[in-house]
This record gives sequence, structure tokens and C-alpha cells, in this order.
Amino acid sequence: MSEHFPHTDAATFDGQHICFITNLYPPETIGGAETSVRTVAEALVERDYEVSVITTATSDDARAGDGSFCERQNGVSVHRFTPWNLYTPFEYREQPGWKKPLMHLIDLWNPQAGRTVDRLLGTLAPDIIHVHNFGGLSPAVFRAAAGHAPVVQTLHDYRLLHIDPGMFVAGAQRELGGLMRPFRAYNRRTVEPYLDRVLAPSQFMIDRHERAGFFEDTPTAVLRLGVSRDDRATPGAVADTPRILFVGQLARPKGVDVLLNGLAHLDSDIRVDIVGRGEAREQLEVQAAGDDRVTFHGFVSEADLAAFYREATVTVVPSRWNDNSPMVIYESLARATPVVGSDMGGIPELIDTPDDDAPTTGRVVPSEDPVALATAIESVCQTAPHVESQAAYARADDYTLSTHLDRLLAHYAACFDEPRVGVPDTADGRSERTVPQNGSPASIR
Repeated sequence: MSEHFPHTDAATFDGQHICFITNLYPPETIGGAETSVRTVAEALVERDYEVSVITTATSDDARAGDGSFCERQNGVSVHRFTPWNLYTPFEYREQPGWKKPLMHLIDLWNPQAGRTVDRLLGTLAPDIIHVHNFGGLSPAVFRAAAGHAPVVQTLHDYRLLHIDPGMFVAGAQRELGGLMRPFRAYNRRTVEPYLDRVLAPSQFMIDRHERAGFFEDTPTAVLRLGVSRDDRATPGAVADTPRILFVGQLARPKGVDVLLNGLAHLDSDIRVDIVGRGEAREQLEVQAAGDDRVTFHGFVSEADLAAFYREATVTVVPSRWNDNSPMVIYESLARATPVVGSDMGGIPELIDTPDDDAPTTGRVVPSEDPVALATAIESVCQTAPHVESQAAYARADDYTLSTHLDRLLAHYAACFDEPRVGVPDTADGRSERTVPQNGSPASIR
């Protein structure tokens, strides 16, 4: 049922209060999803919407154990609570392996999280509820949300399909298999009935879920992420010494080691900037030892990151896992920097190659192929880097934050225009719901 831009011209969202439910919200961040949610929330405030966020607090945060504490961040009302579990989403990296299976078991259905979200929504009374990542909150939050307003979900990962949300286990990308079939069936019963619309920034993500049997009766649509184009970027300006940039977590799924292996096939007259942090940094520094072309910068400020993008000749996204729709690509294009990416997940959807009809904004190469990666980097740096820089900046015009917001609000409006299958309408046009709010679903009692 997927469409790219349904109702963007015809529908108008008449609501005023939008509530995001997300397992993490800045300053607690792990990946790009949390930053994207904050960017959209604050941009909606600038458009005069009331925006609330329900999210988690760390277990030692005395301010927010039950959600009663509310803080304001740039106009956004942020409500934090600590779910009853062995640890919170932000604390997972510090946990021993024996705790994680127990955490996942509790996270199948957390009644305390459902009750807390239900109580907060009863007080907030939003017009639309938008659920993002929900690991650590459990599917209970969907049923709680559905009793208050139409529910939109954005798919940032594969949590509905696999107990590992990245489907990256033991160092390798996993495909759909029989072992997780009961888990997927459980999520179809406990999540999908409460959704009015499902969004994802890549068609790959939607296709993967639909192949697993999800969303047969739920509208789905691709909604690309949005970033503001950098007015300080200089399209067409290219450094004399090619600069290659990687931005992201230093972890095996991101494929930084593939990039480092590819450097042996590149000219010595280059610079390689690696920006980010992660558990693989020490190993990667050992791999790059003796190559003075490579600099590890660790975590940098947003201002410094923007400067790295502007100064780069090409940004490299060498993922070996099915990346959904990397924010790095959007950010790079917005700074007039072309991208070389692997053929994993939704990455190819964002890059126009020389084989496409559109102006070239980069290259797509097979994953885990350092020679192909090096060849593509060399092609960008030596063919017409100034032309591809201009094309990248022009392409970013399709991914602006303003465009994203316009389409997002249209999707919100469509929730009121399209009653759910098999659910009668009330006189005011909203879907009638009879949603029990207490207890676990019958399938797991």
C-alpha cells in the first residue's frame, strides 16, 4: 500500500498539538533517529504547533522517574519516565550480556510503560501521536496511544522483524528467517492494529516489512528525512588535495574497516577524516597505524561537523548492514559534497550515479569490496568533482526540512481522511476505537 507522496496537496492538518513517543530524546542519543526527532519537533514549534515528547529517563535521573517532571527544550515539552526494566535504552551499551535477554523478555509487554504513557496522554490530549523508536517502552505504548488520538509510526529500524533492531548479529547482516517468525507474528498482533499510518525514510524499509506480512491493511508511505541546506556551502569549490570523510559510529556494521582497506588502492595525496566514536575505534586505529593520511577526530560539535562536510571532496558510507536512510547522506548533500555508498538498505535510493538520468551526486558500490570502493572514490575525485558538488547541493533541495514538514503534516491530515479498515467512523469523522487500556494482550496473558 506504499505511496511516496499521498495527499500532500489535498490534505490539511487542522490539529494543533502533536505528541512524539520515542525511547530516546536529546541529550540522550545513540543514533541519528533521536537527532532527527528533535529537529522535526523544534521545527514544528517554529510553525506554531504545540509539541510534546514522551521519552525515557535514565535509571539514576531523580527528576523524572514517573513522568511527572516536564522540561522545556526550545519550545518542546519533554516528559521523561523510567520504564520498569533491568536498564533503560540509553544504558544498554554498559550492560553485561546476561541481562539483555531478560530485558528483551520484559520489553515484549511492559504494562508500567503502557500505563504511564496512557496517563500522560490523558493529560496532554494531543491531536495526533507519532511513535518513533520504541525499544525499552514495549508495544504496550501503541495500545495506550490508540485510545487517545490517531497513531503514526515511523520505521527507523527492524525492531518489528527481529529482536536485534539492526538485524545485524554476530558481525553479519541477517535476513528474514523462520526463527523470528513467532516474534514477527507477536508484533503484528500487538502493534499493527493500533496504527493509522506507517512512514519510513526508505522504500527498502517498507518493502522489507511488507514482505514479512506487515501492513496489509495499513497505509504506508516513504517520507525522506529533512535537513536545512547549508548557506555557507560553496557548490563547485573543491580542495586541491582530495579529502575523504566518514561520519558515524565506529562499529563493524558501518564498514569503516572496508574504507581503511581501500586506502591501499588510492593515491597517497589524499586526506581521510574519520568523525565519530564507538567500540571499534581502538581496533580501527591499529588498522590505520602508520598511514598518516588518516585522522580520527572522535565526537565533534555540530559546527565542526558542518565544516568537515563543507571541506570534504566526498563523503563515504561503506555500510555492511542494511542502513535505512543514513542522515549522513542528507547532511553531505546539504553541504554540496557528493557521496560514495554501499549497495545496502536504502542507501542507493539517495545517490544518483552516472547510470541514472539525473545529475550525478555520487557512486554506489558493492558492500565489503574495498577495491570497488577505492575505485569509486577515485572516480569522484578525478572525474568532475566540482560538477558533482553542484549536483549534490541541487539534489539537497528535495530533502529540505521544510519539504519534510509539509509532507509530514499532510500525512497527519490523511489519518483523519482515511478511516481504518473495519473500524466505523464517528459523526465527527474520527475513527471510533474501543481500546482496553489495562493488562497485557490476550495472546500473552
